[in-house]
Amino acid sequence: MNSTIKTLAIALAMGLSASGAFAASNAYDTSANYTGGWSTSTSPNLGSGFDVWSFADNDGGGSPPYAGTYLDLASYSNPDTVLTGGSSWGVYANGDPSAFINITRGFTTGGGSASLVNQTFSVAFNSSGIGNAGQSVGLNVGTAFSLSYAGGGPDNMTLSVDGSAANPVSVNYAQMAAGINVALTVTGPAGSSSEGYSLVISPFAGGPALYSTSGTFDSSVYNTASFTLATLNTANNQYFNNLSIVPEPASMAMLGFAGLTSLLAIRRRK
Repeated sequence: MNSTIKTLAIALAMGLSASGAFAASNAYDTSANYTGGWSTSTSPNLGSGFDVWSFADNDGGGSPPYAGTYLDLASYSNPDTVLTGGSSWGVYANGDPSAFINITRGFTTGGGSASLVNQTFSVAFNSSGIGNAGQSVGLNVGTAFSLSYAGGGPDNMTLSVDGSAANPVSVNYAQMAAGINVALTVTGPAGSSSEGYSLVISPFAGGPALYSTSGTFDSSVYNTASFTLATLNTANNQYFNNLSIVPEPASMAMLGFAGLTSLLAIRRRK
């Protein structure tokens, strides 16, 4: 096998394998990159393919409300099940009904595109406590998707698309506390009133999906250009990890098909 064919064969094999999908990430960042610290005042833009961190909070600076971030470490022995490489990103907002913190990470063309077209965004998340009515945590993608869990009463996780009424999501607090992985795939056509999407929530530790849904959204009005973790007066800390954007499977298959076609064409020319 000559060097050109060998190179294409390796690329094809990587594109069609699970490890290749990881290697082909358009954007990726994990808390393990932040051993030097991570907070509202120390937030280096590490990883690849994401915009800079953006923080909004109303921390009282020594008096309620208390709101902020820190790098959670395994040595702290917190109930954090999304530790990767011994750490995760941790946030808190408590001490006052008005306490909040919103953390946003924009998507960039360096991460594949400024919006999720034929790509999957995923994030790992778990909670060590939400609290009562009026307390909540939200995982939002741009302005188009809002996944939230509200405290008080029975389990109350909901999904809102395009600002519509929130629909129930069959994921309970115990599952959230054990760690979940949220994956949103957007398939196009971009900039249309009926762009396709699918959302899957799975256990962080692995296993069958806990919840999945699909449909369309209006990407001519609502964007998928960022990720936001929004915390309002939660009883305990929230943790997240492993921000990732990868090509959706159909695109990877097309890449593999294109590679195979190139291999055959080169072989015919020999």
